[in-house]
Amino acid sequence: MMLRRVVPVEGSALDVEHPDARRTLLDWYAPHSPEHVRLSFVTTLDGRAAGTDGTSESLTSRTDRMILGVIREHADVVLVGAATVRREGLRRPRRAALAIVSASGDLRGHRLDADDRTAPVIVLTTEAAAARAADAVPDATVIPLATGPDGRLPITTIVDVLRSRGLAGIAAEGGPALAGQLRAAGLVDELCLTVMPRLGGPMIPLLGDGDAEVSRLTAVQLLVDDEGAQYGRWRLEP
Repeated sequence: MMLRRVVPVEGSALDVEHPDARRTLLDWYAPHSPEHVRLSFVTTLDGRAAGTDGTSESLTSRTDRMILGVIREHADVVLVGAATVRREGLRRPRRAALAIVSASGDLRGHRLDADDRTAPVIVLTTEAAAARAADAVPDATVIPLATGPDGRLPITTIVDVLRSRGLAGIAAEGGPALAGQLRAAGLVDELCLTVMPRLGGPMIPLLGDGDAEVSRLTAVQLLVDDEGAQYGRWRLEP
């Protein structure tokens, strides 16, 4: 499988099967700053964030998973919502901590093996749900937070808490509700978006339900593979 770099216009091409492919991708995906929030998603052409089985697993590809691993390697922590943990059966990242946001502490369906200590797990939840979260992931660090007026855990506080623990580079992987909160708060520096040549699937929109303010983005990089999948890096304008 070949990846062609069309933005910037350099004419570069990469064989993803080559032993040095990951090293090249690490260079292409180097963040602008150690302190950053990157939002990573895979979608269909019509903007749905899951495949036929209701998860991203049936939508993604080997190349997309390689790029996701590169983005995680540049990050200190992977940030996800509890709905994504339940729907996707999330596993621990290999090279970054994992932070889960859950107001309810409900982490059913996770695949966070207690014997696998490759990555520390942090659960950001409410005081009332802290015991439930601790029961679900016994080795996790559970951090109770006060909810905002809307009943949600404030996303700005979540980012501040992670950075106070030295986790400056954040790879946010959804779900759509968490992504929408990050974007609405102006916390997203880059959107790393894979668009697969597919149509249809469950109605899981990229940034959650409801209207969203239109933002201008600047293309940092665009890769296209032999099957027409697009792998973009987009910088959000302040």
